[in-house]
Amino acid sequence: MLVRGAPAGAACYAGPMTAYQPEDLDELEVALLGVLSVGLPPSRAAGSDTFRVDHVTAVVAGLHREGRVETFLAADGVRVTQDFRASLKAAIEALAEKGLVAYQPAGMPAAAGGFEAGLEIDLVDPDEHPALLDRYLGQLCMEKLFNVPAVYPYLMGRYTASGEVWRRLREGGYGA
Repeated sequence: MLVRGAPAGAACYAGPMTAYQPEDLDELEVALLGVLSVGLPPSRAAGSDTFRVDHVTAVVAGLHREGRVETFLAADGVRVTQDFRASLKAAIEALAEKGLVAYQPAGMPAAAGGFEAGLEIDLVDPDEHPALLDRYLGQLCMEKLFNVPAVYPYLMGRYTASGEVWRRLREGGYGA
């Protein structure tokens, strides 16, 4: 926060800032922040909608809550249910109010955990892939998810597969 009367260019700390821990968030907020920290590649580049943030978050939430992948997925096993989509949107709004995520402008690329200039492969609606603003908290949430026995193999599989997609993208010239 900038303080009036401070020298130009000087940022001054003016009061307490809220530092959140995973325990301060609800289960869906933890799941979303953890998923954003996995580093998912754009689903179009991966060639699968199973890399979408809403899909991965739905699977993680279902595994965490009931030990079942399909809990929050539609009949096709890829899209999320309308109820889950509404819950996810509410979680994104709550996290945005806390300053932990930000909506990306429509038409911006879905980069891992935020925006990376030059990656214009997968354009998403901003409510489906917010930018992660607190990477430390995101990492804590991801670690919390990795400690859930039902979630660990799935999330580690997404993490590993994401690495392969990112490797392929970089070999194709991305980031050069």
